[in-house]
Amino acid sequence: MKKYRSIYLVVIIAVLFSGLWGAGRVAPILFMVLLLLPVFTGAWFYLSLTDVSFSLTGERSLSCGQPMKLKLGIQYAFLRPAGNIKTEVTCENLVFGNLESAVYILKPYRQQQDYEIPMDTSVCGKRIVRIREIVCYDLLCLFCRRIPVEAEFICTVYPYETQMYISFQRHMEREQPGDIYDGRKSGTDVSEVFGLREYREGDPLQSIHWKLSGKMQQLIVREFGRPVNYHTLILLAPAFCYGDERVSEQIVNAVFDLGVSFCHALLNQNIAHFTGYFLGGEICCVPVDSLHSYEDMLLKLMNVPIQKNGNDTMVSFLDQQLYKQFTKVFYVTGAVNEAATQNLSVLSELTILQITDGALGYLAGSDGYEVIGVPIDKIRNSEHVIPL
Repeated sequence: MKKYRSIYLVVIIAVLFSGLWGAGRVAPILFMVLLLLPVFTGAWFYLSLTDVSFSLTGERSLSCGQPMKLKLGIQYAFLRPAGNIKTEVTCENLVFGNLESAVYILKPYRQQQDYEIPMDTSVCGKRIVRIREIVCYDLLCLFCRRIPVEAEFICTVYPYETQMYISFQRHMEREQPGDIYDGRKSGTDVSEVFGLREYREGDPLQSIHWKLSGKMQQLIVREFGRPVNYHTLILLAPAFCYGDERVSEQIVNAVFDLGVSFCHALLNQNIAHFTGYFLGGEICCVPVDSLHSYEDMLLKLMNVPIQKNGNDTMVSFLDQQLYKQFTKVFYVTGAVNEAATQNLSVLSELTILQITDGALGYLAGSDGYEVIGVPIDKIRNSEHVIPL
């Protein structure tokens, strides 16, 4: 702004000297106009900013790669300012831990106007978009006013779900009798009562609660618990480095894409399982046995910062002795720690899904585990059939 004031002052002085040395009448008139113009523009400027309101709106949830534009709404109580508006927009990704900022110059045309602000959705994660200050200028850029703003918008960019089908070469444990009971669904195990309800046609006679039915003067049946097995785990290990090996942001994001796609594929084939991720120094395991629990897992996952070292996931898994709870582990990663892999493969059946730059297929394997490479450039561009 100092630059524009200096230029305007130079123009006034030049017009003044040209009027003193010249014989024309244009210079004095122009000089008076130049003196009065800032008075009018300044009065308009400050009057237009007596009462201004701001808002940030947009989609609350979307998938990676889906285009999105935030809307910054500005409403003036009386007049719109004639000059430009400058604002800095910051966007914090809670998963990847980065903070991006961009400065926008906005031109007001109406008393109430929405401005579209593009947002990068190439990677997943919960985002917090903030605007803390807006700087308004008059028409001549001689006056400015900084207006503090508390505008904040929270949205979640979910991983891209690719079409995936899992071809099992051997039987997987599905929802069948086990030692863990589902508290939201009824089943057939008489040792665990899920709830009581009125008798409906077709209910087995063995389920009728005769004593309670006599008191209630109507038939009451017992709903028994539904035992399920959650012996399968999808273990996600998104990180920028695995020991001494560093990977790109695209590979880290592809770990999320592949992990949630694989999780959804198991769910579509009626395979209840757990999804695990590194949080606060230990592995957090979330059950996935329905679309609701799958969405709940996604919401939790998009609030968790990625770990500094991806190898910590498998090391923590071994330290917590989680291999005693799961008979099958699918480890989704950007790189492989050979030592930890060998240790885990002795204790549990292990399959590693690794993001690669090559073609889909086996990278390595032994009696205890196998490594399947999934190319990063084809995760979002094709359907996958993964043989297991």
